[in-house]
Amino acid sequence: MARYAPLFLLFFLSGISGLIYESIWSRYIKQFVGSAATAQVLVLSLFMGGMALGSLLASRKLANVRAPVRVYGLIEGGIGLYALAFPLISETAMRLCYDHVFPQMGGGFAVDVVKWSVAGLLILPPCVLLGMTFPLMSAGILRRDPARSGEILSFLYFTNSIGAALGALLSGFVLVANFGLPGTLACAAGLNVLIALIALAHKKQHEPITEDTSVSAGTDDLVKLLLLVAFGTGLSSFMYEIGWIRLLSMIIGSATHSFEVMLSAFVFGLAIGGLWVRKRMDSFKRPELVLGIVQLIMGVAAIATLPAYQWAVEAIGWLLVDAQGARTEALWLQFNVLRYALCLLIMFPATFCAGMTLPLITHVLLRRGQPEGVIGRVYGFNTLGAIAGAVLAGLVLMPIIGMQRVIVLGAAVDVALGLALVFGDARRAKNSAEIRRFGRVAAGSSLLTLAFGLFVVQIDPMVLSATVFRNGRTRLPEGFELLSYVDGRTASVSVVRLTNEREYRVIYTNGKPDASVVLNRYPKERDPELGPDFAGDEPNQVLVGLLPLMSRPDATDVALIGFGSGVTAHVLLGSPTLQRLDTIEIEREMVTGSRNFYPANARAYDDPRNNFWFDDAKAYFAGAARRFDIIVSEPTNPWVSGVSSLFTVEFYREAKRYLKPRGILAQWLQGYELSDELLLTVLAALDQEFSDYQILRVGASDWVILSVADGELGRLSDAPLAWAAMKPELELLGVHDIGQVDNLVVANRRMLHPFLAGRPANSDAMPLLDTGAEKARFLKESAGFLHRIRWTPAPLLEVLGGIERRPYPARGIGDRRAPHVFEEAETAVALLRFHADPTLRFAEDISLTTMNQWVDEQRRITAGIDDWDAWVEKTYGVYINLVPHLRLDDVAWWKEVRSTAQEHKAPAEVLAFLDALDALQARDTARLRSRLDELDAKNSALLSKGMRSIAGMVARELAGDEADRRAWAEHNMEGVADAELRGERLAYEALRAYAGR
Repeated sequence: MARYAPLFLLFFLSGISGLIYESIWSRYIKQFVGSAATAQVLVLSLFMGGMALGSLLASRKLANVRAPVRVYGLIEGGIGLYALAFPLISETAMRLCYDHVFPQMGGGFAVDVVKWSVAGLLILPPCVLLGMTFPLMSAGILRRDPARSGEILSFLYFTNSIGAALGALLSGFVLVANFGLPGTLACAAGLNVLIALIALAHKKQHEPITEDTSVSAGTDDLVKLLLLVAFGTGLSSFMYEIGWIRLLSMIIGSATHSFEVMLSAFVFGLAIGGLWVRKRMDSFKRPELVLGIVQLIMGVAAIATLPAYQWAVEAIGWLLVDAQGARTEALWLQFNVLRYALCLLIMFPATFCAGMTLPLITHVLLRRGQPEGVIGRVYGFNTLGAIAGAVLAGLVLMPIIGMQRVIVLGAAVDVALGLALVFGDARRAKNSAEIRRFGRVAAGSSLLTLAFGLFVVQIDPMVLSATVFRNGRTRLPEGFELLSYVDGRTASVSVVRLTNEREYRVIYTNGKPDASVVLNRYPKERDPELGPDFAGDEPNQVLVGLLPLMSRPDATDVALIGFGSGVTAHVLLGSPTLQRLDTIEIEREMVTGSRNFYPANARAYDDPRNNFWFDDAKAYFAGAARRFDIIVSEPTNPWVSGVSSLFTVEFYREAKRYLKPRGILAQWLQGYELSDELLLTVLAALDQEFSDYQILRVGASDWVILSVADGELGRLSDAPLAWAAMKPELELLGVHDIGQVDNLVVANRRMLHPFLAGRPANSDAMPLLDTGAEKARFLKESAGFLHRIRWTPAPLLEVLGGIERRPYPARGIGDRRAPHVFEEAETAVALLRFHADPTLRFAEDISLTTMNQWVDEQRRITAGIDDWDAWVEKTYGVYINLVPHLRLDDVAWWKEVRSTAQEHKAPAEVLAFLDALDALQARDTARLRSRLDELDAKNSALLSKGMRSIAGMVARELAGDEADRRAWAEHNMEGVADAELRGERLAYEALRAYAGR
């Protein structure tokens, strides 16, 4: 075997590149056809179908090929050259369709036909070539040593499969993150070109292995049976894979990296099975019987490992809980190693057996006198079975019988094939009685195992919904009960409720909570002063629908991407001007499950203006042939596989096609479990494609970005605040004044464009968000960049962004409810109300500490204790809580501050400091510059270097002196922010970029 080592090495490299191609070409094609369950399975079918066709073609022509290794080299080289050209070819084809073909077709079925035809033309040719490689390389080695067919074939399966297992990890964890999709294709193409150069050097010719009629006579039935087994093994293996992926995604998370780990582990098991059987296959006296036993063991193993899901949950829980909340790079590495091991725990026993089957089948057929072309036929039939398994399990069976029964049914296929082989061998054997006895025992024990899988093993939705991959929790807490659980085509959806009178309910998708709602707003004995009860994420569900309507209150046509709880759709349908809402949801069971939130989402189900479309958003828009006043993009978190494509340059570019003139895109973006750098890649993508946008805060770390393709976005309208149908939702939030909503605006394009221009943008070609979001989630990152801008005690939005916010109401919400997204503004008004009347009571979340501390220092000053340093510190503590939200011109507390300093003869430095703060909030340019100069002359440390530089920038921006502003940015705004605080540093860099523009 050592003399064939170079050829085995080539096939190992071919496995690496082949899996990379499957991964990257799938990404490209899904960008075009979408990521719905049907699209995913059809893309997989295109790949597998092309490879099956290539393998079957090779089987027919192999006998005419005298130098199969050289032909193999030519094919590998051709694949590599096509891969290099693929980005350009696909971009050209897709642009042609979007720009010229689709607009002429008016949407509908014709668009789907064209899309899939183009997709097929793009990937079928190279996949056909890929399918030819195994038969050619097999023949190239077998012709030199046909007596060792078993060892050679099994080692070829091993080398190619182990290369594919490595390729899955390299592609996802290393190459795409560093080089993007085109760069990763180029790396794989480089491997192919290297393979081609080495293979083309093999010039020796060998006679083909032809049919040995003296041995093959009377084997027609055996050939048919073994080809059926090859088909059935592919069928069952992909049924397992579809079921395992769904099960494991709820344990290790449904991120792209998780799928890459699962795929690698699956193929690794196949590889090791091929390696184990390598030295043993040629010594089997009854290989058909061995094959039958392997099939039986495979079916039993697939069921036997089902209960191990609980061990997997406990293992992830142990790792994360043992870390005691600390998330480090080392723990991230441990998590990845552990999830690979857990995938092997579930998959390895069955895939180990599956890895033996194709080498055994091919070996048996060659030993029974079949020509070498049978290699391609076996490979082709197996691939066709894989297609059937993917389609059957993914599109048909999963939503009908569920994940667990899909796996059990796959096991039944393997058991049936195994028994057919065992009893078939008994008919040919001399000691048939013994084999039949074994077959009957095997049949009985296999049926018991199948019954065990169907009726004894219980996969608990309360465990799978515990989100163990996120927080280490291995089961939902006591007090929750399951309302529904369904395995849908693209996701498993569960709904639970807290068993108390609140009627708190949560919907989970693949183990991740997506939305929660409280149905009983006023439980028994709830104090009306506390306002209505609501779930923590209900305010952002409402605001995601309300804010775009406030931007375009006359909207008639709206599209909503993502249904979630249905609350956002319900809010959008509260518009009296809306004529049509198209709700696009990729998983039908989400809509079914969210009926458990009725009546909080009643209009989503009852209003005839709402039209449900169960499809991927990109696919829907390409075929809709409609334009909208508003598109609301409300997908789940971007770390979930496929979701990040809704935050790319390309998606935003296409979204503009489907907007009417002055139409807006409302993009919901979660800042929690996301790093600042990744958040900026999304903002950079939006910044490239839209002429104006405003970023509004709708949750603790949730944002809505309202974007317009042409012109300026304009001010929010208060008209929706008067709509009768909107009253319940407004009352839920305590919104009664446009000033409250204006307070949510954080930044706009005018403020951020100088900083974002030239920064890396998330794109389909360079999917920075997809490759980085899961790690950010695991490390519990939280993007603080926008918070830092919003909480800067200076009128940044007004001066830099040109947006005049209307005053926040002096009484705030007006009761003691949880202030949710208005917490900081409510704290500001509460501080002033408390100063005026210390007997008032406020919401529990409101902290009055800064005012209490100021009052203490104020008493000391008025008592003649001149500790001005402490008084200034506490005064500034209150000031920074007020100024981001309120003007101080007529505020009694601020007047008291100023008069106290005057009447008690504060030092001149303190007076200058207070006057500078007053001039800053009042936007008094001359006075601000004068006081800053005075503080500089005194070498004052009262105003931090950072605030001094920001105040100086504001003064120069107000004065309109561009040269002076740029000089200030160059000499006074370099290296001021704390480099350790990323959010603060990035916010400061954004302000410096604005000043230096």
